[in-house]
Amino acid sequence: MARPIASLPGDDIGPLIDDAVRRNAIPGVATAVMKAGVQLYARSAGRANLETGTSMSPDAILRIGSLTKQFVAAAVIRLAMLGKLDLSAPVSRYLPAFSKLPPFSLLEAMHQTAGLHSDESEEAIAAPAPARTQLALAAEIAGQAKPFDFPPGTAWLYSNANYIVLGAVIEQVMAMPLATAMERLVFEPLGLRHTAFDNAEEVVPGRASGYSATQTGVPPFANAAWLDPSQTGGAGAMRSTVGDLCKWHDLLLGDRLLDRTHTRLMLTPGRLRDGRLSSANRFPPQDANYGDYGDTEYACGLLVSGPSQPHPNILHYGFINGFSAVLQTWIGPRVTFASLCNVDVGPGVPFSGIRKAVVARWVGA
Repeated sequence: MARPIASLPGDDIGPLIDDAVRRNAIPGVATAVMKAGVQLYARSAGRANLETGTSMSPDAILRIGSLTKQFVAAAVIRLAMLGKLDLSAPVSRYLPAFSKLPPFSLLEAMHQTAGLHSDESEEAIAAPAPARTQLALAAEIAGQAKPFDFPPGTAWLYSNANYIVLGAVIEQVMAMPLATAMERLVFEPLGLRHTAFDNAEEVVPGRASGYSATQTGVPPFANAAWLDPSQTGGAGAMRSTVGDLCKWHDLLLGDRLLDRTHTRLMLTPGRLRDGRLSSANRFPPQDANYGDYGDTEYACGLLVSGPSQPHPNILHYGFINGFSAVLQTWIGPRVTFASLCNVDVGPGVPFSGIRKAVVARWVGA
């Protein structure tokens, strides 16, 4: 990745992120902008580690939370493209643990219309916990006292359980751990050298530490609560850099991983079994925040802009203990921006301001 650009004429991003660090709104942040495969901008501010004083770098490696979902969706679609699985088949074809439950397809899981309940109580994700395979986690999901929040295909609900199940399908079809399968299916073919499923025991040069804002503000930050990445798996266990994330969207949209038909499938909004767009029946209350993203539909691990947005785009956020992430591409000009912070999501995370600056400078009014 290119060296960070300290400033550009009319640079609105640098002062914005510098101010966020100065106000102790965030420990550190890295941001990059790419247009049609060419990096236009890379900038960082603050610290990657508050204890060692290590500066944040545009090349820093951070956890990306739910940005993981789009990579997992692409891997499942690639397996379908290669004839290894059928997206319309019930998940139970690949995971027998679901054979006695109401059927739902792989595509419904990707579209978040399967209805799977996601137990995210403190007890369910308590730490520390032994690392578990996606197959084991999927079996736990199938065995929940309440497996579904609604009948499959009848509504939309953002549920991490869907993507843990998809990760298990990848493990089953590839006969290897999800991390290894994703390396072979996605990361290696695209040359994403700094992207991987995170491993808490691995020594990763350049990996940033994650923090949470304190209630009193004195000191401003504490180490984030421990969460082993294996517990989030296909829903949120990956790590990456802003450069790799921009490259990922550019290569995806350039049909470098999937053929044109399957790329379009990945970007096509999900529908319910009655034919309506999934947004027609969003299941309350967990999805209420999706109104903040404007006119959007959910495709395969990605939010896709609706017709009222002036510039068609794809978008997703990622939030996990100690880290916040955003990745967005405007399709027409092929402009992508990625931003990663090493703090829990909160009002101080400057993603909205960065997005506005990117739109003003590189996308257009």
